[in-house]
Amino acid sequence: MVYEQLETMVVEGRLAPGSALPSERDLAQQMGVSRPSLREALLRLESRGLIVGRAGGGYLVANASQPLLAEPLSQLMSRHSKTVDDVLEMREVLEAKAVELAAERATPEDIARLSQALEALETAYAAGRDGLDGEGDARGQSLLTRVPELDAHFHLALAEATHNLVLVHLMHAIFELLRGSVVDNYRAIVGHGADLAELIDQHRRIFHAVASHDVGSAQRSLHEHLTFIRNNSGDPTESA
Repeated sequence: MVYEQLETMVVEGRLAPGSALPSERDLAQQMGVSRPSLREALLRLESRGLIVGRAGGGYLVANASQPLLAEPLSQLMSRHSKTVDDVLEMREVLEAKAVELAAERATPEDIARLSQALEALETAYAAGRDGLDGEGDARGQSLLTRVPELDAHFHLALAEATHNLVLVHLMHAIFELLRGSVVDNYRAIVGHGADLAELIDQHRRIFHAVASHDVGSAQRSLHEHLTFIRNNSGDPTESA
């Protein structure tokens, strides 16, 4: 019974990939079971690959598909430049559906997490914006490192708001691939002389559309966002 309850929490996304399980004491109290029963259930979950032990004790929710997907794809991308465009095409397919489902299904908790992700992105952008012209300036460099990472986290939060278990696990599995792609996109956009402020505004529009459950507006905002990236992500020397 305890195993099934925990498995259901994973399936329903209440325990997201990569998140830490509460302590055994807290879990046992929450579920109203003895700690020996809980330990047996945890060991069974671990043997099934649904959770993994972490250094220092406790467990994390596993993402079994990550080593199967992300690692081979990352190696492939390092050897073939064409895969950069392929990642963008993949995002156009997956995120078009993700933003639709998020606009339909996002709970107040999902919207709060999206709001926090957007605020972190905006804050990092504002902090780094004034240093963009100085190549060695730490603030300027954050626009090409920290800001893209937070951009990727925003899109991950968007996927989590779909409450589609397979989509959520897939996005977690390819997160490092997504993050690396976003970093490359930011560098290309700066190289093209395009306005990063517009890129940040696009995230605001996506957020507000999802928060208001406006599916059509959410889809249009995402399409504009990915089109902007595509139009400004090629090698600027090729069109010079």
